[in-house]
Amino acid sequence: MEYQLDRGADGRCRLDCTFSAAEVLTVWKKAAAPFSASFRMAGFRPGKAPLEVLERQFGHQIAEEATSALVEKAVDEALRREGVLPVTGFTYGGGNAARGVPFAFSVEFCVLPEAELPSLDALSVKENAPVADPVQEELFVRDILGRLGKKVSVMEGRPQDFDVVDAEVTGKIDGHVLPGMNTGPCRMRLTPPRPGERVPDLDPIVRGLGVGETGTGTTVCPDNYPDPSLRGRDIELTVTLRGMEREELPPLTEEIAQKLGFRNVDALKASAREQALILSARHVRAEARAALVAELERAENVEVPAALTERCRREAMRRSRQYLSPQYASSESLKESLALMKEEAEEKAVRKARVRVLLLGWARREGLDVAREELDRVLAARAARQNMDVESYRRRLAIGGDVFEMRAAMLEERALDELLKKVRRG
Repeated sequence: MEYQLDRGADGRCRLDCTFSAAEVLTVWKKAAAPFSASFRMAGFRPGKAPLEVLERQFGHQIAEEATSALVEKAVDEALRREGVLPVTGFTYGGGNAARGVPFAFSVEFCVLPEAELPSLDALSVKENAPVADPVQEELFVRDILGRLGKKVSVMEGRPQDFDVVDAEVTGKIDGHVLPGMNTGPCRMRLTPPRPGERVPDLDPIVRGLGVGETGTGTTVCPDNYPDPSLRGRDIELTVTLRGMEREELPPLTEEIAQKLGFRNVDALKASAREQALILSARHVRAEARAALVAELERAENVEVPAALTERCRREAMRRSRQYLSPQYASSESLKESLALMKEEAEEKAVRKARVRVLLLGWARREGLDVAREELDRVLAARAARQNMDVESYRRRLAIGGDVFEMRAAMLEERALDELLKKVRRG
């Protein structure tokens, strides 16, 4: 294999790779092997069908498998030799490989700028001590007792604290269903209000209904709703209570605690308190991470490659389209909403790209990395969810360079956690 890596001034890179016909043939045969093993045809033993016969039946699939394998091999080897870490996926240039001829392709991607990044030593983020929430403690106690309890369907009366309700919620603005606010059947557990916490607008509507009844109310469109033109406006809620379940729990006695595997009631309560503290610690950490990200978003004098910003913008718009498209009756209405979101998507993309550059640059400075074994575990988990073997899944991601973007995202998360350890204060 031969390759050439060209680096642009704005962080853009182009990698051109060429394989000889002999190299293509070796990979081609490996790509064809699984098809040969399962192919049955009169006159040929299993696994012995000539390539020409397999190509007539599976030519396109073999070409795609071989191309993905060649791209993965070339890019992985070239980037390892050059010590380059892509911070985006690839733009692929080239077709599919073909048996018997050389294969050439190119990929374009973005890397970290070579410019010196600002120091992050002066950052400071407050991280509060975790505190067990009494309401959450009670929920955990109920969950433990629930191992010996049962849930019963309730048809009379109104929902109470800790009931699990089945409801349908529809939100409208100006008589039109608000995308994302037509839930269909959903289950929720009612909890007592926490001190100082605002009760959700949906809660009193649900608590005022009997099974089969419909009620109405209003709420305010949240500040993080995808379509900025709708934020802050009143949403008309229509709620139908479809069902209600109530827990019948055993009394909290010494005997019951021992049946559940605890020494006594105090030990059971201590376990619930510990779980509440763990949950509180997770919330505290999430808040501290969000605060640190906000600090990084405001950083100045950071060179952000345009290619990275554009990639972040396209990803933000893709997610918005994916979220909103099932809710719109016409493509024109969807286009109008997406057009309103474009400016904000640009701003978010700049902030996201700035954070990635700072964290990956800090990771490079601190010598942080993501081992191949760690990446393989993530790939294996994702492949399993899609009922694919790891190697096939990896090859499927090769053309777009998604494996490298996945690795960059994992390294960004690691850098965020390590940086937080250095800058947090109690």
